[in-house]
Amino acid sequence: GVTNTGGPIGGDTIVQKVLLEDFTGHTCQACPNAHREGKRLRDIYDERLVVLAVHADFWAAPYPPNAPFFTYDFRNAVSTQIATDFNVIGQPFPKGMVQRMLNPGTSNQLVLDWAGWESKIDQWINTAAKAGLEITPGYNSGTNTMTAEVKVKAVSDLIDGAHLAVYFSEDSIVKWQKDGSINDSTYVHNHVLRGSFNGMLGEDLGVISTGDEIIKNYSTALIPSDVDVNHVYLVAILTNTVTKEVIQVTEVKLQ
Repeated sequence: GVTNTGGPIGGDTIVQKVLLEDFTGHTCQACPNAHREGKRLRDIYDERLVVLAVHADFWAAPYPPNAPFFTYDFRNAVSTQIATDFNVIGQPFPKGMVQRMLNPGTSNQLVLDWAGWESKIDQWINTAAKAGLEITPGYNSGTNTMTAEVKVKAVSDLIDGAHLAVYFSEDSIVKWQKDGSINDSTYVHNHVLRGSFNGMLGEDLGVISTGDEIIKNYSTALIPSDVDVNHVYLVAILTNTVTKEVIQVTEVKLQ
């Protein structure tokens, strides 16, 4: 299936979508409150809000294999790099970034407590989109390889240049989670960032002019080995090369 964040690719109006990155971990007692807020916001904004649960820092470290709980390792290279590069490591979780927006007046990304997410999403959601993104996914079960054809259409001049990254996430992972004072063995982890096709920031597309259409093709193995292909989503993220802010984002189910 193809998802369209609106034409002109398909002739419709391109709508702005917003990326929420929720920094979390399975031993973080307060993190489920942020998960619940992410779900509430997703219910409001529907597919215009893309949520990624970024498991990182010591909150995400697994217990030893012989422990009764928290032995699963949700971490991966891209999750760790996002948390590290945007200075979220060492902060009290849960935290979040909306659109990787800058803290006003600074050159650093704004890292927010979950109570601050909605107002920032509201700030971005109805801005005029500068670009559209469309993903056509593919999966070869024989080679366990995912493919992503990503179409970028510039609606405005992107004079700072743009990077295109393609991540993949997984829903409906049932693993232990601290939820307040409870150790919950049946907790359902959603939007879990699993990896990237092309690194954290992705490919440098350079300066893009109004009306330009760019098509890129990527492939990567579906990992880790216990991922359920039926619950995987591909997420394309177009970012400003200078500020690192998100220009546009979209997601599509792998199959």
